[in-house]
Amino acid sequence: MDFRRQRHVVDLLFVIALLFLFAFSAIMLIALGADVYQKNVDTMQINYDRRTAGAYLAQKVRQADTAGAVCVRTLEGQSAIVLTKQVGEREYATWLYLHDGMLCEQLLRADLEPAAGGGQKILPLKTLTVEQIADDLLSVRLTLDNGEAEDFYLGLRSEVTP
Repeated sequence: MDFRRQRHVVDLLFVIALLFLFAFSAIMLIALGADVYQKNVDTMQINYDRRTAGAYLAQKVRQADTAGAVCVRTLEGQSAIVLTKQVGEREYATWLYLHDGMLCEQLLRADLEPAAGGGQKILPLKTLTVEQIADDLLSVRLTLDNGEAEDFYLGLRSEVTP
């Protein structure tokens, strides 16, 4: 019996097994890293959506915050924020509302009623509820696509019209 030849086969099998173990470990490490990365991306997207929706609405209201320029109305049974602005001799209204799961914005003359489908789509939301709880305070509740809800208040800093 050739003992040397048998030893070479065992050595070869050991090297191959070690190579497979290394490859398996590398694949598992990559899979775990990809899973952690995907969870981080999902969390960042949720945070981005939450901050963006709230910041967008707050910024639009703050830009239009003059006496009597911000009010809450309804459009097709849903609450909407209406921001009015005088440009020359005409008054224009910017409507912020929810339509087909999207936060929409529509600018038109103040004497016209908007068509809900005619607005510019801003970002996806499940729900948007706005209430004017005082002359100088709006309550906003929105629900993101993932079901996460956010509540915040927008204080109107301009003088209240009598």
